[in-house]
Formats: sequence, structure tokens, C-alpha cells
Amino acid sequence: MLPIKKPIRCWMGFLFLVCAIQGFAQTASSPTPQKKSPAVPQKIASLNICIDQLLWELVAHERLVSLSYLTANPAWSPIAKQVQGMPLNHGLAEEIVPLHPDVIFAGEFDAPNAIELLQKLGKRVERLPLPRKLGDINEQILQLANTVGAQEKAQHMVEKINTEIAGLQMANAGKTPLTAFWYSSNGVVIGDGTLEHELMQLAGLRNLAAERGMFGFNQLDLELLLSAKPQILIIEESQDESFSLAREYLLHPALKHADFKMVILPAGLSGCAASVIGDVALTLKQELAK
Repeated sequence: MLPIKKPIRCWMGFLFLVCAIQGFAQTASSPTPQKKSPAVPQKIASLNICIDQLLWELVAHERLVSLSYLTANPAWSPIAKQVQGMPLNHGLAEEIVPLHPDVIFAGEFDAPNAIELLQKLGKRVERLPLPRKLGDINEQILQLANTVGAQEKAQHMVEKINTEIAGLQMANAGKTPLTAFWYSSNGVVIGDGTLEHELMQLAGLRNLAAERGMFGFNQLDLELLLSAKPQILIIEESQDESFSLAREYLLHPALKHADFKMVILPAGLSGCAASVIGDVALTLKQELAK
């Protein structure tokens, strides 16, 4: 019997090797399971006025189960009249949960406590970062569109923005740069590191606030503004006609009688750039051509 053991061991080893090879071959030929993408959300809630304005353009309105209450306020929103009757929220989780949305959109700094609670409850929350430069605007639009399944509409929006930006740049190429301030409520001028500064550069303007080392938004005394003798003063129009002490700065008699060209642009760039950037670029081009 002893001489038989060695052949048996050989045959068992051979069979084990064959089975192992077959198993490896089956594993190698089996396709790797693909991670499923989330379904396109049909019930959409938003806590952000700027995101609301983009959603209003991108998706069917019946898919919007809740918008920010600010979107219905004409002092803040250009679509206030259009959204009358829509369900509104004040950034509270208890307002959103009963609506059972498939996705909840929020801005970079919106309602942190509410968002944390919604995420703990297993709700899908998508945060969109605040655009800090022109390139960020297109990225924000496309990111939102990819989530809600509106890529084609978003592409048209992006193409329109790019066309207006290119038109602004071409219209002023080769011209002697004019000096300018971008002047806003409360006597604030807008310096480097902003969308406004980037637009001014594309328009062939010298931003006097940036040349003075100002970054972001800075208050500037009216006397200093006038003594700088800008050739252009850019002002955003108000979305509401109600009285505001902050807006009173822009109505000072000294500004009306100063020796510079005043350019008035559509409101909203500093708040909701993505929804107005194309109109702002077009208006700036037209006003500088006059």
C-alpha cells in the first residue's frame, strides 16, 4: 500500500491546481461591479436664494418643493414675483423633512445646524461653493445641472455667459485703460480678489481700489473717492425701490455733479453672480461704448 500514496498525493495536487486556475480565470473574466449613480432627483428643496434662481431656470417648477423665503422678497430677488405661491423655507430642518425631498441644496455657509441635522436623518444634502472668480460660475452651474439632470440647459447658460464675457473683452481690447471705482452701498469700493475686479480688468478698466492695495470690500470716504478723480464710477442698481440708508451713499449730490461717467449695472452680482453675470457683462460693454 505504501507505494500508492505518492501518486495519490500528486493527482490531488494536480486537481487542486486545476481548480485554482479555473477559479482565478472566472474571477478575472467577471466584470467589476459598477457603483450606481444616484437617481435624478425629482423633489428638490433649496435653502439658498442664488441656487433658487438657477434651479428656476434649469428644472420644471413642479419639481421644486421648497425655496428660500428670500427668493420671494423683491428687495433681494429678481424672480420674487414669479415664485409667488411656491413653498418657502427659512433654513430650518423641520420645514424640509416633511416634504421628503430627494435632494436638498445649500450654499457654502447656509444653515449649518439644519444641514447637520438633515444629514444625520439620512437626507441627501448638496453644498455648492460660493463663486470667487469667473471660472467658478460656470463650474457651479454645471455641478448643479449634473445633479438635477439639466445638462443641456446648463450648457446653453454657460455658452451665453462665455459669449457675453468674450464680447466685453473684445470690445475694449487695445483701448487706453480708464480709471474706475466699483462703488456700492454704505460707501464701499470693491478691490482685488473679487468678481467685480476681474470684470473690470476684462473691460479694460484700472481698478483704483485695487491699485491702492485694497482687497475685497472696503469702505472709502467720499472725499477720498472724489480726490482720486476716477473716469468711471460703476454702481449696481437696486432690486427694490424702498428707502435704504445704505443706498443713500449712492445718491449724494457730490456724486451727481462729479466729473466722471456713471455706469449703472443690473443688481445681484455680489450676491448671486451666476444668475446675472451675462447681463452685467453685456450692460457694462454697452455703457462703456457710449
